[in-house]
Amino acid sequence: MKSMLVHLYRKHVPVSLREKIYFLFLGQLLGIYRNFPAWRKGFRIYLFSPFYPKNEYYDAYRFIGKHGVSAYPFKASLKYRQMPSVQYDDIEQLHFIDHHNKRLYFPHSYQERQIKGLYRSLLIEQDPESSHRYVVSYDELKGKTLLDIGTAEGIFSLDTIDFVNKVYLFECEEEWIKPLQATFKPWKEKVEIVRKYVGDSDSGDFVTLDSFMKGKEQNNLFIKMDIEGAEQSALKGAKKLLATGKGMSFSVCTYHKEDDLKEITSFFESLGYTYELTKGYFFMIPHMRKAICRGNN
Repeated sequence: MKSMLVHLYRKHVPVSLREKIYFLFLGQLLGIYRNFPAWRKGFRIYLFSPFYPKNEYYDAYRFIGKHGVSAYPFKASLKYRQMPSVQYDDIEQLHFIDHHNKRLYFPHSYQERQIKGLYRSLLIEQDPESSHRYVVSYDELKGKTLLDIGTAEGIFSLDTIDFVNKVYLFECEEEWIKPLQATFKPWKEKVEIVRKYVGDSDSGDFVTLDSFMKGKEQNNLFIKMDIEGAEQSALKGAKKLLATGKGMSFSVCTYHKEDDLKEITSFFESLGYTYELTKGYFFMIPHMRKAICRGNN
């Protein structure tokens, strides 16, 4: 019955109208429906807090119970409620935000409200208290070559651009290419955009880090990896590089797949790396998971 209704809805309601309905009404309803079990659990834990353990896992649910469902259930996220100012560059014909006196550009298809929401999420994501924070300090990247795998808007590379010697931006999504070119124009001599997916084989749109880094500096690398569940494959394609390189550091997402945490930490253990997991939890419907594994050899 449910699938039939969905089919009829998609068949008879024009796409343009469906998008308006989703934006104005349906999206909020679906969000409430999907998030309700997490909120209910969080509210129960918050309401009966003394009966539950005091640890990071339950503290994350206490936050959800008090403040509502969020991917970033930690207190410091609440300080980012003020929306930033979006500006327009007539030359680049793109919107941008002044990010610490550097211009961070966004695709021309993005509306101002969408840009504000995304930028706010990015600030929360890289807050020092966030479970999704890639580094403790940007000083960790001094003199290194950064491999930013899963670049998107490039805010991490922008934050570290004055520390690193070289940056490779791995991004295949067409809508991000022009904004990335505009964002990193002042540093174009040390930034290279690589329009490839990083994986465990070299074919078509895919490349391994082992093959990509042949003939390039293979020591003092910082590998940041946030690629929507393809992290395990990308690491397999970088095993030789990680095994032989010196002064290597990494920050890899561990929440996209159920077995990511176990498999990714085991991978680095097998290569003799030391690592730590960021404090706190990241909420990805319907799971509360550890977000980032970061370390070095």
